[in-house]
Amino acid sequence: MSKPSPSKSGQRVEVIDALRGFAILGILFANILSWSGVKFMPFTELKQFPSFETDLFIYHLNGILIDTKFYTIFSLLFGIGFYLQFNKNRNNQPDFMKVYYKRLRYLMLFGLIHMFFWSGDILFIYALVGFVFVQFRNLKPKTLLIISLIAFVLPIFKDIFMLIFAPGFMVPPEKLALKTYIDMTPEEVIEPFRNGSFWDVVQMNWHNLKWRFFDLLPSGRLFKIFAFFVLGFYMMGNDYFHNQAKSIKLLFVYLIVGLGLTFLSKEVGGSMGQFPSDWNDILYKTLFSFGQVILAFAYISILTISYESALGVKMMSGLKYVGRMSFSSYLGHTIFGILIFYPYGFGLFGTMSLWQVEVLAIAIYLVQILLAVIWLKYYSFGPLEWLWRSLTYGKFLSMKKNSK
Repeated sequence: MSKPSPSKSGQRVEVIDALRGFAILGILFANILSWSGVKFMPFTELKQFPSFETDLFIYHLNGILIDTKFYTIFSLLFGIGFYLQFNKNRNNQPDFMKVYYKRLRYLMLFGLIHMFFWSGDILFIYALVGFVFVQFRNLKPKTLLIISLIAFVLPIFKDIFMLIFAPGFMVPPEKLALKTYIDMTPEEVIEPFRNGSFWDVVQMNWHNLKWRFFDLLPSGRLFKIFAFFVLGFYMMGNDYFHNQAKSIKLLFVYLIVGLGLTFLSKEVGGSMGQFPSDWNDILYKTLFSFGQVILAFAYISILTISYESALGVKMMSGLKYVGRMSFSSYLGHTIFGILIFYPYGFGLFGTMSLWQVEVLAIAIYLVQILLAVIWLKYYSFGPLEWLWRSLTYGKFLSMKKNSK
């Protein structure tokens, strides 16, 4: 019986790499709002930018097209990636799972280190949920689908419970910034990122991290990530990318229903990151959550259908390269964010309007495409992908192409 071994780069499914690169782009658009200060600056300051009306339009557009859709895709891809590895080792589960648990432990370690610098880390959470998710690997497809649906809707029932017994629990009395904490004013939050020392920034980062973990409760994100892991595993086991993902008819259904639900949710108004204060909040979360996942499926279909043509493959080649280095690219976002915005870097925190920040995000991503293309010309894996694999298998793996 052969021992589990790292996958060769040539075994990858290219459209999945492109989707992973696409998800990395969307995550950058979301996270750069924090590094730049846009998310934490008081509204009184944001309104001072001459482009405020344009920024407001872009913010609402982000809420419809970007917010939560890309972590949904990234989470689905986690389940898909596990399926590809598991299916190859289905008849050798004890040895494979021993290696995979080690892989998750190192992912958790990377996440812990990353959290020291960035409160928005997802690696630790993915590893934590991953340990639970893999326990369901041998269930029947129909059972997996049911479990995924139950996990996805559980936060709605949690919100109903909270509305009945603790309405508005821990909700700030007044929204003073895009992200408002109940224990600090926006001015207190942004001061370390503007003028503080390295240690001041670390302390505020840990404050934000504490509240980020609290926000997992009202947002229900842990349940949703688990649901998407399971759903991704189910999708890959049922040839989703060879069938439904290529259906243009289904794509139009996704777009109409997904956009419809999302627009309705915005009309209702509310916040995914807070416990409900009234039934409108419940309605908002329900509409937005279903719109979130359906639009994510629309994006998956758009890329999959585009990949059927030579032109589509060529246009998305940059996404593919970033996707093959998604771990390095994701952590690279934090390096760019710290260097550009924090006081011990270029110190641009709070100096750029939203449209400027979004343009900068595109520029950062283009740089990442260039770096990925150059790197993968000589090496089989990204630098952090190589480190993760080497730690997992307990030996230094060859990284250069054509090396023995």
